[in-house]
Formats: sequence, structure tokens, C-alpha cells
Amino acid sequence: MRSMWKGSISFGLVNIPVSLYKATEDHKTSFRSLHEECKHPIQYKKWCPVCDREIQQSEVIRGYEYAPGNYVIITDDDLDELPLPTLRTIEILHFTDKENIDPIYYEKSYYLGPGEYGGKPYKLLHDAMDQTGKVAVAKVAFRTSEHLSVIRLHENCLLMNIIHYPAEVRSVQGVPGIEGIAGIEVSSTELEMATKLIQEISKNFTGDYKSNYEEALKTLIEAKVQKQEIEQPESTARMNNVIDLMEALQKSLNVAEDKRTEAPMITGRKQPVVTAPTEIESGTNVLSPTPKRRKRKVE
Repeated sequence: MRSMWKGSISFGLVNIPVSLYKATEDHKTSFRSLHEECKHPIQYKKWCPVCDREIQQSEVIRGYEYAPGNYVIITDDDLDELPLPTLRTIEILHFTDKENIDPIYYEKSYYLGPGEYGGKPYKLLHDAMDQTGKVAVAKVAFRTSEHLSVIRLHENCLLMNIIHYPAEVRSVQGVPGIEGIAGIEVSSTELEMATKLIQEISKNFTGDYKSNYEEALKTLIEAKVQKQEIEQPESTARMNNVIDLMEALQKSLNVAEDKRTEAPMITGRKQPVVTAPTEIESGTNVLSPTPKRRKRKVE
């Protein structure tokens, strides 16, 4: 891994040299923007309307517009000399139980590796956090901003999550319709069946999840390259038979139980994909037939 930031963790009067590494990477398929007429990639140019010419990245500087048309110039040296203790230090504010931080706050993840001569204090902090079961709430400044963060354990490594400041999290009261559900009554039988359905389709989080969208997209791209036919779900009209919630839950339970029963009987033959045949729309349930598949030739 390539370090993207170097500094230290401030743990009381102890400074722990660390390096920052990205903990995640994007595997999404990317596209180029093309001109429809000639199919050539589009170029995006930095253009100065006053000088009436294209400018290079080396000519770009940073400015803050404090009044319309008036700017104050901020250089890299200005940012490096800000009077902040967090410029080169991850300042631990306090420790807390991880359950105290709602997952809505979490944003990006970074590994913290021990820096030169930082092995022993790094291990000390790791083991102390492991023994107490605590996570650290901290601040760190990089990329032109001071970030709130959480330092926690991940296997034998310290991991830092950049998190949102509380003021950045919008109130749930702004969600349309959320207040209306307070007056909706759910029967004990419906709740019991929904709970049972959750239990039937519950299992541990695993490391083998993958994007079906990315697989389908790559299949489409390869088919277009090879000028082959691909199978595509055929669009079909929805069935009009509206069923009640209890019937939808029972049908979903039957599907889940059948799937669980058939799981140990897997042979070398490819098993069909079973999907729950219900869809909830505006408080009612509509049965949708399994879409038929048809072949189409890609261009």
C-alpha cells in the first residue's frame, strides 16, 4: 500500500507515529464520455474567459470569494501554517463505546500503520483498546479540512473512520410520510410472522458478496465486443390480483422454508434462483410474475 498521509496519534502525552492508507477501493466499471456523432472521447479543458485561452493545471491557484468578484488567495503554505494541532496529529478527544456512535455518521475508512519507532506505543494503544472494548473519537486535518473521526480495531490493525459532524446529519423528521406511520397499527399475528420471516432468512455477514450489476454490465460489454446475443429479462405487465399482508407474509415464509430445505440437496446441476414473489407498494402487496428471459443481439 502507498501511504497518503504521515503524522502521529496523540494519546495523552504519548505520540504514536503512524501512516495512513486507504482501506477500501472502488471496483465499479467506469465509462468514457464520447461525442455521439463521431464516437470520440470528449476533452474537458480549463478555460479562462478573461484571457480567452486554455490554462494548464500549474496555472491554477486557490481562491476564496469573500464578496462578489473579490477573492483572497490561499496557498499551500498558508494551509500548512494554520494554527491547528491536528495538521500533523490525530488528536484523540476521548474514548467511548462503539454502540454510542450511530452508523449514519460513518464515511471513509483508512488503515493506520505504525510509523518509524512507533511499533511499541502502537501495540500498546491497540491492546489497551482491545482490553477495554472502547473506540477513540478524534480529530485530524488533511485535504483542506479538519475531520471528525473514530479510531477502532480491525483485526490486528488500527483503523480510522472519517465520520460526519453531528450538524451534517439531517433530521429524520424531514423524511416525507415518516410521521404518518405512528398511527398505523400492526397486529400481533402480522408481527409474529414478520419476525419469523426475518429469522428464516438470517445468516452471518460473509466476505463473498459481489455486485450482480457489475457482472451483468461486464457480460453486456463482452457481448458487444464479440457481437454476441445475450439473455435479458423480458418486461412483463404486473398481475392485478392484490393480496393482503398476511397472505404475502405466508407466501414469503413458504418460499424461505422451501429454499432452506432444498439447500443441502445441491448437486452438480445448477439450481434455480428462488425469489420471494411479493412486492409491497403503498401498504398493499402485489404479486409480480417471474420475468421471462429472452435473447437479444447486441450492437
